[in-house]
Amino acid sequence: MKTLWDLAEASWTLRGWRQNDWRWETSFARIESKTPEIPGVPARVPGSVRGALVAAGIVPSPYDGLRSRESEWIENRHWTFTTDLPEGVREAARAGSRIVLRAQSLDYAGSVLVDDEEVATWTGAMVPQAFDLTEAIRGGGTTLTIAFATLPDELGQIGWTSRIRAWKARFNYGWDWTPRIVQIGIVGWLRLEATTGLEIEGFDVRTDFDPDTGRGMVRCRVSTSQPASVSLTLDGPTGSQSWQIAADGDWHEFTAEGVQPWRVLVDDEQALYTVTATASAQGGVDHRIRRVGFRSVRWEPTLDAPEGCEPWLLHLNGAPMFMGGVNWVPIRPDYADLTREDYLVRLQTYRRLGFTVLRVWGGAARESDTFYELCDEMGFLVWQELPLSSSGLDNLPPSDPAFAAELAEIAVAYVTALGHHPSIMLWGGGNELAANDADNAGSVPATRQQSPLAEAGAVFAREDPQRRFVPSSPSGPRALASAADFGRGVHHDVHGPWMHDGTDEQWRDYWDHDDAVLRSEVGFDGASAYPLLARHDLVAPTATVADRARVAELWTHSAAWLLRSFRRWDGEGDLADWVAQDQQRQADMLGYAAASARRRFPRCAGFIVWMGHDTYPMPTSLSLLDFDGQPKPAAWSVARSLGDEPE
Repeated sequence: MKTLWDLAEASWTLRGWRQNDWRWETSFARIESKTPEIPGVPARVPGSVRGALVAAGIVPSPYDGLRSRESEWIENRHWTFTTDLPEGVREAARAGSRIVLRAQSLDYAGSVLVDDEEVATWTGAMVPQAFDLTEAIRGGGTTLTIAFATLPDELGQIGWTSRIRAWKARFNYGWDWTPRIVQIGIVGWLRLEATTGLEIEGFDVRTDFDPDTGRGMVRCRVSTSQPASVSLTLDGPTGSQSWQIAADGDWHEFTAEGVQPWRVLVDDEQALYTVTATASAQGGVDHRIRRVGFRSVRWEPTLDAPEGCEPWLLHLNGAPMFMGGVNWVPIRPDYADLTREDYLVRLQTYRRLGFTVLRVWGGAARESDTFYELCDEMGFLVWQELPLSSSGLDNLPPSDPAFAAELAEIAVAYVTALGHHPSIMLWGGGNELAANDADNAGSVPATRQQSPLAEAGAVFAREDPQRRFVPSSPSGPRALASAADFGRGVHHDVHGPWMHDGTDEQWRDYWDHDDAVLRSEVGFDGASAYPLLARHDLVAPTATVADRARVAELWTHSAAWLLRSFRRWDGEGDLADWVAQDQQRQADMLGYAAASARRRFPRCAGFIVWMGHDTYPMPTSLSLLDFDGQPKPAAWSVARSLGDEPE
């Protein structure tokens, strides 16, 4: 039997400390140094340190002007989240229950304390954590503290992937679409569990669908803490079906008759089912539930595909489908603070635009459970990458056995948490993992034979063999598509271009001759709406050359790589006029590129825009949706090019 306490419902207090002050335990230190530098303020769980400090008025919002710099000091303190243990936990521990604290993600490293006793430590934000608190609580503990200590550094966009070993989202350290805003906090669910007797320790579900017969396949694996009989029940829009399964930790397969298929971009009720495992023994009864859908995802070669090319033509439920969509990045730097509404605003807009594919980019972490649940319900297909990314100075991760084992552990965590979701269509090893070839003709993407990607691929092959794993995006002989190489068969899954300094005619000529099999990142910069710029202190006079230079200096804080268009502007009109012109140019250029790729289907398998939405109030960026989640003109232009214009 299991009792759960959701710690999101508890009252939490955040305190800030000089490094290690909270650790001192002598009586002298308690008197002299157990006083935090930042006294207690209310905190939300899940939630970030910065979010609590902004709410308390201690630091300003990082989203206006240059004010993100005013909270960078947060990185140089230690932080504690403290709450009273819920009623009933101590009694459960004293009655013989095992008490475990489980966290989806603690970002990034620190200690767990019951009262002043350190009972566990952790490092890394990419896997769930479980801490046994039984003895500490049984001994009389009354408070729970999660202490966040020193952070890693040098995870920003430009560096050496081969030297990065810290498992923390890299984009927070500064990318071409956000300044440095490093998150510290509790991400996702946090709960206490009291367990006695029988427990379902593992429950994994995979599904498939045969479009010819209408039958579904249910693959399950159950393990229990003691011998038990286990029944499975499938419930959904077509009724219920039940089976018995051995709780032996092995995979078992069952046929579900007459199921409804899961579909993309549904406006009505999605065909979703629940699979319930019920274990029974003398030690009691335990239950686990997974929500699933039945769909067939198969990959075939594109028409006239080059020799050696991966099969990129998606067949969903037996029908070929063009992959039109966006690359997904975290909605905010402090993504621990996001709400369901934040996700709904953006996903509903992408559905209105007719985009079907979301590539969850490898420079961050996996998304929240809310994201995948909404993708299941709305009908998005998710390309999920592991948390690895390029760095510019070199772009291949460490390959030693210890690092490979850590990546394999993360792959296990990802597939365990996400493998039952029908929205997951593809696993990826990371973003732009590549080496320079011998003659410097271009970057050569990593292969599935290279460590640590080989070890991660082995996890997915074992745990989720129905889904593809690709070692990186891009993949194939070339990372980027060069016009000089069109017609040579070397452009498989490619990235870019993201900008264009030439004429409109040169841009159109490039796309008219394109031969890439898949365009998984294509971008073009465009300004955010003028009212948004004004609201976030990004507007200033532009009448003179000196005025415009000062605006460019201000905008360099977040958009240094993307100011070519603004720097070329002669100042005619006012800033609102430039915004309108820049937005129209983004719409024209991206719309033409998307239409070109769509016309080549099934030779071209897809067109995925870099990027979907802004994480930070950008004066200009490559996104289709701005910081508020509102579409720029380019969003509608791409939507028209990829399909019917949304209503």
